[in-house]
Amino acid sequence: MATTRPRRVVDTPAESLDAVLARLGVDVAAAQPLLDAMGIAPDAAAGSPVLEAVATASNPDRALRALAGVAGRRPEAWPALAGDPAALRRAALVAGASEALGDRLATDPEALAVLAGDLEALDAATVRGRCDAVLTEWPDAPAVALARVQARGLLRVAARDLLGMADTPAATGELSALADGVLSAALETSAAGTGGARVAVVAMGKLGGRELNYVSDVDVLFVHDGDLGAATRTARRFLALLAEPTPEGRAYEVDANLRPEGRDGPLSRTLDAYDAYYQRWARPWEFQALLKARPVAGDRALGDAFLALAEPYVWPDRLDPAAVDEIQRMKGVVEGSRQVRRDGPRQLKLAPGGLRDIEFAVQLLQLVHGRHDRSLRSANTLAALTALAGGGYVDDGDANLFADAYIFLRTVEHRLQLRRLVRTHTVPRADRDRHRLARATGFRDIPAATALQQFDREYARVQAAVRRLHEQLFYRPLLSRFAQLGADDQLHDRGDGTLAGDAAADRLAALGFADPVHALSHLHALAGGVSRRAQLFRTLLPALLPTLAASADPDGGLAALRSLAERLAGAPVFLRTLRDNPPVGELLAQVLGRSRRVGEWLERQPDAVGALADLPALARPLTVADYRRQADGLVRRGGGEPAAADGLRRLRRREAARTAVRDLTGRADLAGVMAELTGLAQACLSAAAAVVVPDGVRLAVIGLGTLGAAELGYSSDLDVLLVFEPAEARTEALDAVERLLRLLSGVTPEGQAFRVDVNLRPEGKDGPLARTLESSLAYYERWGEPWELQALTQARPVAGDAALGDAFVEEVSGLVYADPPPATRLQAVRRMKARVERERAGEGARRPGRPRVTRGPTAAVRTDVKLGPGGMSDVEWTVQLLQLAGGGADPGLRGPGTLRAVEACGQVGLLDAREAQWLREGWTLLGRVRNALYLGGARDADRLPAAREDRERLARLLGYPRPGAQAFTEDLERAMRRIRKVHERAFYET
Repeated sequence: MATTRPRRVVDTPAESLDAVLARLGVDVAAAQPLLDAMGIAPDAAAGSPVLEAVATASNPDRALRALAGVAGRRPEAWPALAGDPAALRRAALVAGASEALGDRLATDPEALAVLAGDLEALDAATVRGRCDAVLTEWPDAPAVALARVQARGLLRVAARDLLGMADTPAATGELSALADGVLSAALETSAAGTGGARVAVVAMGKLGGRELNYVSDVDVLFVHDGDLGAATRTARRFLALLAEPTPEGRAYEVDANLRPEGRDGPLSRTLDAYDAYYQRWARPWEFQALLKARPVAGDRALGDAFLALAEPYVWPDRLDPAAVDEIQRMKGVVEGSRQVRRDGPRQLKLAPGGLRDIEFAVQLLQLVHGRHDRSLRSANTLAALTALAGGGYVDDGDANLFADAYIFLRTVEHRLQLRRLVRTHTVPRADRDRHRLARATGFRDIPAATALQQFDREYARVQAAVRRLHEQLFYRPLLSRFAQLGADDQLHDRGDGTLAGDAAADRLAALGFADPVHALSHLHALAGGVSRRAQLFRTLLPALLPTLAASADPDGGLAALRSLAERLAGAPVFLRTLRDNPPVGELLAQVLGRSRRVGEWLERQPDAVGALADLPALARPLTVADYRRQADGLVRRGGGEPAAADGLRRLRRREAARTAVRDLTGRADLAGVMAELTGLAQACLSAAAAVVVPDGVRLAVIGLGTLGAAELGYSSDLDVLLVFEPAEARTEALDAVERLLRLLSGVTPEGQAFRVDVNLRPEGKDGPLARTLESSLAYYERWGEPWELQALTQARPVAGDAALGDAFVEEVSGLVYADPPPATRLQAVRRMKARVERERAGEGARRPGRPRVTRGPTAAVRTDVKLGPGGMSDVEWTVQLLQLAGGGADPGLRGPGTLRAVEACGQVGLLDAREAQWLREGWTLLGRVRNALYLGGARDADRLPAAREDRERLARLLGYPRPGAQAFTEDLERAMRRIRKVHERAFYET
């Protein structure tokens, strides 16, 4: 907001009066009679102190008219004023901002004396003393006396405000002190002669918060002790006295409709009557209103007793979540009010982005968190914002944004109301009126933009920023959870770095933590002390502990959260994300309680935590194209292979963590996880190839195994073949392949991007890393083993030269899918499978071509879900054999992908519907189990843990309710038995 600076009236000695007046925006024709009234000759006017003073006003024309009014109506006072440049400037500033106050300068004999005085701020006691003195002078006209004190007091505050002696928060405090003093005198006057009752006036709303406007209703409640009739008479006299019209105006419009039952309820109640009402009938908004309650007049002990009575209702140990919902709903009603519909964004109080957005957000945060943090229990909005920031409940930057916006909007509101001293909250529609408002608010025309343009831009910016932050804070999803937490759930620092609460360990045990003492040590480390991090976690942890407790590994999750917080202590994005986006804390609790491994990934990649704040984006699956854009962007930044390698490793870790979060929180199923992991791998392979392949070399990366099948798991290697052209570039191509493998598989401080396996290439480890297309085809045609041709059923171009990759797959397809296939090939595949099973079982052959049948896993055996009987490999070998057997005659059977092949085999009758369902459902369950084992931190992601507690944790991770180990084991055994049954029939009898 701009500051007010005096303007030079005379640029040159020769400047004419007309030019000066025109530059000030004063009507030249109308100005001369005004100057005549002030006794200013035309030839001396251009350099007159009057015009120097008028130039400082936000509306020079209005200021000139007001000064002429003083000269015309108070000729005895004009010479002194005209001879005092400082007093002239004060009068011009006030009159230029307010027609009503300009009129008072001409009609109130004491008004000029107020401006000429010291203009020190008055406290409530001083105002009360002045009221008593004037009431003594006017015993028969108390309403006149009080209105006069109020009017002169308001003039004093306005002058201090417009002269820069008090900023807007100070001005609201001074206006509130003025009202306090006047109300105190009014109650004593009203109570005289009523007898039989002690009465206290409790301020509510803006007066209660010491943030009164220039023109505001004064909201009050009455509380009494004694005779109801006497108290009611006192209250009615009080209301009438302050609202009585007088030549000085009304002192205040006092509104008592916030009382219980509103206009239908008694004006005053006893403490017991208030207590009974608040227990049975009060709505959440009434308790919200009591947040601002402050005794201002009458019996102070009674007023304090009322506050003590209201405290447990405003700050209950546990807040009904429905109360949060109702307050949020009420805010929606306010936004749909008639004023907002009529005025739109010009309604600076009620419209989205207005004052109510700030006040409601602050008050709701107070009501939720202030129940257990007394430092938040301020009736003043700005003081509450400071406390919320100090306690770590909102970010310092957000608190400053709200505070600056609040001051700006209140300043605009004050300037609007000062003009005619009427209650208004609507920014004018007409440009001329808004230009005057802009100048009154402190903006000035500059070469780059007019005052109006600057004001309009700032007003729109403030509204947009306030609305954005309001929605972030006011609709925090965890507010209802915080509301339900009682004192026993809170974490309180003793002051020595440890947490108070002897029952903390018992509560952790009740929640389900296996080692509550150890868990309590994690809580001490996270929330003990006075750091901002500790303050934040003392707020968050009580709401997150139930989420951790409901996870697969509560103790491990809490330990992981502590480790993450300590490792990222120097990363501002971590704490900022948790503070500003509490749902991220809930998400982290879910994830860390299920996967220690993801916690380790996040520790090494703090920006990934920040990415979790965008929950709508997290819900969206990423495609190969999405990953390629990210990977290509890293490569285009330059820095050579080392920079590309580090960038791709970070990308892989961050995006794998993102996929794992989606997986662990139910945002992605197995198919989605496989697609995302495969897309990420392809993007990294493509970007790496772009870095290492020189001009003149065509290199195709062919995916095999789970990469070719687009069915990668978290622990999968990348099985690839590499084909290059032309043959003359062999040396360059092989060098590029070696660099590609180092770039992706090399281990550096940033970790390893992928384990790239090229051992399925022709001749295995003894063969060259890459071959030409012709050489590859020649090898497979002459020397290819059945298992090598079987591996090619999953061949798919995944990176590099797409045309070369497609040509490779098309050419080898004729070799893989012979019509009819050689019988020896299928038998060789069966023998290979049997040999693998015998070697893993550690026993000799039992029957030619038939492995030993295992009837299912038991709790004492570490079941191999990948290669064991009934495992994933049974499904894969089965459908690949069926593809080899029938793919030559039926092209629909060809192509990579286990689940796709199961569906194809079912459609042509190689599997019946039940068999296809068993293979599909069983393979999916086993894939989920493998991924869960890996994310859970198992060293061997293919074997089930033997210990029952570990199986219980795995079952919980897979979504089984506690206890779930038995149900999970039964489901797994059933699925593996069914897979094995189909495998024995289809694999050995086809």
